[in-house]
Amino acid sequence: MTGLPKPFVSLLVNGVDVGSALAPFLLDFTWTDNLHGKADEVCGRMRDDLGLWRGAWRPEQGDIIEVPALGYEGGLFVPVGSFQVDIPKASGSRAKEIIEFKATSAFPEKDQRTQKSKSYQETDLKKIINEVAGRLGYSVSGEIEPVSFKVKKQRRERDLAFIKRLAEDYGYFVSVKDREIVFYKREDLEAQGPVRTIDIVDGSTLISWSAEENNKQVYSKAKVSYLDPDKKALIEGEVQDLGAKSGDTLKIDERVEDEGQAKKLAKCRLAKANENRATAKLTLVGDPLLMAGQVIQLGLTFGKYAGKYLVHVATHKIARASYTTSLELKRVE
Repeated sequence: MTGLPKPFVSLLVNGVDVGSALAPFLLDFTWTDNLHGKADEVCGRMRDDLGLWRGAWRPEQGDIIEVPALGYEGGLFVPVGSFQVDIPKASGSRAKEIIEFKATSAFPEKDQRTQKSKSYQETDLKKIINEVAGRLGYSVSGEIEPVSFKVKKQRRERDLAFIKRLAEDYGYFVSVKDREIVFYKREDLEAQGPVRTIDIVDGSTLISWSAEENNKQVYSKAKVSYLDPDKKALIEGEVQDLGAKSGDTLKIDERVEDEGQAKKLAKCRLAKANENRATAKLTLVGDPLLMAGQVIQLGLTFGKYAGKYLVHVATHKIARASYTTSLELKRVE
């Protein structure tokens, strides 16, 4: 597609604007926007024939990378956010020296690797999330429904893994963005209208695509069974996936307080287990407005792969004068 303005990215390192200094050396810059379970990431690769970027100019581990804008000069652009340098790397061959840095939106300033065990008593989902996030130095955003627990256990899990498990078990996507743990309700995102309709036609921004259906690992229903040792009673909850023509039953043995919680857990685990039933990957002419958490409609020209898909990963890549946006999608309708 011709006629697009020149792509650009604006960068600050520890508050200093390095965009103009970086531009002559930049080979490519990538921003990966994740919906669930991972922090966002930016990665830059620069030519370093003069040795500047592997010397005094090298971004150091812990440096703060801010990306105020990514998009097109004089056209559409979006703010990307703040990141902390995680891995500075260098490589080289004759007359081709390269420096690379990766930075994450997780800002891992506190211990996130230790596996912990803890019992949370007489509490609720939101309180647990806030407590765990607080000891990591994160704030929490997003609406979290009240779910009460007499007991909820963290079982030799890293704190972020525990938060991810709770999110999945109670119907949320969760990600880390700029020192903040962000919750999105699965049902709300999947019910959105599409922000774009993509078709396989001349003049489309579509560069390449692939799609896949995998019905072999689909569950038709999920069932929770828990024997409460205090009540000496079996608590059960069962839900069906009406879109599954056939499949096994997902069996879950997990502590629940009542039948309502059992059905909630069964519903959320079933949705997570079946989310890869139909997937697609698109590469498009760069579009800074496309992000994780949006819904894309694949039009009728996609045949049996047509439908509504939720964007789980959006990767924006600028390489010299080229800008592409790649999307990883999972069908919701």
